[in-house]
Amino acid sequence: MVPRRIAALAVVFLLSGVSVASAVEPQPGVLLSGKIKFKREQAMSVQTDPRDGSKLTAYLGFDGKCRGGGLSEIWASNIVTKPTVRVKDGRFSAELTGTANKIGGVEGRKGHFRWKFSGRFTARDVVTATVSGEADVRVRGKKVSTCKIASPASVRLAIRSA
Repeated sequence: MVPRRIAALAVVFLLSGVSVASAVEPQPGVLLSGKIKFKREQAMSVQTDPRDGSKLTAYLGFDGKCRGGGLSEIWASNIVTKPTVRVKDGRFSAELTGTANKIGGVEGRKGHFRWKFSGRFTARDVVTATVSGEADVRVRGKKVSTCKIASPASVRLAIRSA
């Protein structure tokens, strides 16, 4: 009975060690880009810190349906987000915010975005992730529309050649 327990524990420790050892550390100083698989694909990118690849700056996209304000939907690409995303053991999960001016080409219309962004590095310079979120559209500081991404969308980011 005792040898079976020891063998079972050994297998558990061995498997847990394999998963930790296989974590992919991001490459510092790279720009990874791709398209989020929304109804209308939207461009996005992730920039790793030049000295510390575990610090990411994300530039996210949005494609969502809206209520109010005469808007039925909005979409946008590469909106700079805050705060910096931290990668641990090759994985990340963050709640991010960003703003964009002139939504729909209308002067004075501003979008305030909130995203959930999570994923993992599958190689030092390749990320797979999901993006979901919502936005408020304001005109002169007054909220006129609330918009939401219908369901989380996937994205694959990699170094793109010119």
